[in-house]
Amino acid sequence: MIPNIIKDNKALITVAITIAITVTMTLNFTININQTITITQEQLNQTQEQLNQTQESLQLLEKTVELRT
Repeated sequence: MIPNIIKDNKALITVAITIAITVTMTLNFTININQTITITQEQLNQTQEQLNQTQESLQLLEKTVELRT
């Protein structure tokens, strides 16, 4: 009886450890994806700001050209 309980406990511990490792790896993967998304969003925001500045510069240049002609 006792050896069976010990075997059952070992099996349960093994399953619990496997589940814990799987959950930890999944959480780490999810965190990495979220960090990547955050970095990408920041880069997109910076790119949008640069595009806005470029558009403003082009509009000023266009007005300057119009004034000269």
